Amino acid sequence: MNTFLIVVTKYLFILLMLFYTWECFSALRCRNPYKASGIFQRQNGIIFATYLLGIITIYMNQTEIPQISIIVLGGAQICYLIVVLGIFPIIYPNINKAVLSNMCMLLTIGFIIQIRLSFANVYLYEFEDSVKQFIIIAIVTMASLIVPYLMSKFEMWKYLTWAYCIVGLILLLIVLIFGDKSGGANLSIQIGSFAFQPSEFVKIIFVFFIAGMLNKSTNFTTIILSAIFAGAYVIILVLSTDLGSALIFFMVYLFMVYVGTRKIIYMIIGLGGLSVAAVIAYNLFGHVQTRVAAWLNPWPIIDGDGYQVTQSLFALGSGGFTGTGLFQGRPSDIPVVHQDFVFSAIGEEFGGIFAMLLILVCLSCFIAFLVTAMEQISLFNKLVCVGLGVQYAVQVTLTIGGAIKMIPSTGVTLPLISYGGSSILSTLIVFAIIQGLAIVGTASKKPVRRKMPVEGTGNVTTRNTAKVKKLEHTQEIKISPQRKKKN
Repeated sequence: MNTFLIVVTKYLFILLMLFYTWECFSALRCRNPYKASGIFQRQNGIIFATYLLGIITIYMNQTEIPQISIIVLGGAQICYLIVVLGIFPIIYPNINKAVLSNMCMLLTIGFIIQIRLSFANVYLYEFEDSVKQFIIIAIVTMASLIVPYLMSKFEMWKYLTWAYCIVGLILLLIVLIFGDKSGGANLSIQIGSFAFQPSEFVKIIFVFFIAGMLNKSTNFTTIILSAIFAGAYVIILVLSTDLGSALIFFMVYLFMVYVGTRKIIYMIIGLGGLSVAAVIAYNLFGHVQTRVAAWLNPWPIIDGDGYQVTQSLFALGSGGFTGTGLFQGRPSDIPVVHQDFVFSAIGEEFGGIFAMLLILVCLSCFIAFLVTAMEQISLFNKLVCVGLGVQYAVQVTLTIGGAIKMIPSTGVTLPLISYGGSSILSTLIVFAIIQGLAIVGTASKKPVRRKMPVEGTGNVTTRNTAKVKKLEHTQEIKISPQRKKKN
């Protein structure tokens, strides 16, 4: 009976994801607010249906902990989705609902896959970690409610350029000197039992810094100055051997400069510099050589450095297009599956079709970021949207690319889905900032009512005067032949 239900549920997951993805792109091209409202309501229904289907499947298949624990956690996560999807649009009517729905859908997938992985006992990842992850998400989401208000009501953010620069560099230097090593890189700071990765938050600070620089000027001197400080960020990350984050910073800078200046030459120079830097990094760092070797041909070293990549490929291959179904795969064979390789676990148990649709949802999220950027009047706000959007897109590309062996593994997480407090916290802040700028963009599109001059007062606007003069100089008064004769 359980096998039959698992087969049914795996097809239902694909159908729900298919309908949701269709609605994602329908919402992006919809200009009618009433139709858009209907789309978002259907998306919300699909999100709840997906979560209920997942938590019921987990409830029926796990036997390791009391089932009441699953019921309590499931109830709490349902309440969270109700609050976010129901209350947030009431507090902020002008938020970007496409971004909000996508955020909740990605969190829903993360909830399901992280609870499922907690029963696989992969590398000390337990059910309590899933609960802790959810508590962090709930607290940060409630706290981030203030972020859209701050972004939409205050304009001081564009004037703190050098404060962003200094704070970001100090945080990275602290990690370089005092950080704990993980996977060959200095990543986190340990304070008691609490560990966090400052680089996740410096990504946001870095975007604000570059946006502030380019907002002041886009001349050659400013570009050189911004490149020097951006290079300082990247060099510190390279010295920390956090090359995944260094690549994200570099790509964010390139695209922000291109958008700010509209000069393709900067992009070409930057990509050339990236190629040279990649060769240098390969020759300097042993773990980079290991990852490149595992990427090029992991099969001769399947029992050693190629184990993670090959197990990821085995998982994706065994899942096929429709997946094995929840609890029918072997994600525990993949090292660090709940963080760097969570996409492989999704592909194995939910299927290749579901995984491809997930990529499309991430793409629609990136497009929604860019739509918000195009609505901005301020160059600073526009650059912030672009920078955060590119940061999100590059991180998704690096994570999924490493899992499918498209590129060498970089050790970054899949936003809103992978396990990790710092990653989930910074990503939720990014989405809150985008919502604040969406409110600003919506306000800028509202038509401004102008008072019409009262007759007899002599108050004529400059615009009306210009129109009258134009008519006087360009229009010819045509007189009928009959009137000419009379005259």
